[in-house]
Amino acid sequence: MAKLVDILAVENDRAEALQQHRVHLFADGSFYRAYEWSAWLCCRYINKFQTTKRHNKSLNTDVVFVGFPQTSLPKFTPENATPKEVAEGHIEMLLPETLMPVGADYSKEYADWKSAIQLAQTVEKPLPTLADRPVSLTGVMKKVLEYKVEQHSPIECMQFVSDIQRQLIEIL
Repeated sequence: MAKLVDILAVENDRAEALQQHRVHLFADGSFYRAYEWSAWLCCRYINKFQTTKRHNKSLNTDVVFVGFPQTSLPKFTPENATPKEVAEGHIEMLLPETLMPVGADYSKEYADWKSAIQLAQTVEKPLPTLADRPVSLTGVMKKVLEYKVEQHSPIECMQFVSDIQRQLIEIL
């Protein structure tokens, strides 16, 4: 996946009127993501996607994006628009004039759309207490036996395994 700073550079380089009609999609795992102006184009002209707005601390800016599975690209490709790969993991689509007329100034509409999106709340995980940590190998084994894999997402299971490994390293 491209770095966020590079993605934002692509999104902010829309000086020409024709550039305003380009949707840039960036691969992120098995999904495509559209950021900023491209996200607005996707929501306005392609589909009513759920938008996410997060604050990026390293760039000190709020970033808006939408995403969808890569396998759904044909479903979300407008008629008379042809997606083309411009770089590895970077797809570009030019929206047809029949969908988005050339020559109009869309910057205010985009700014209003972006400002209306609420910043996503980050969930602070509580720090583990001494009572949460097994103090012996038996405690780790008990924790593994009590963990219901079927009730957790794959990411949560992966985090659990990572936590168990860390605890085993501390004990051994």
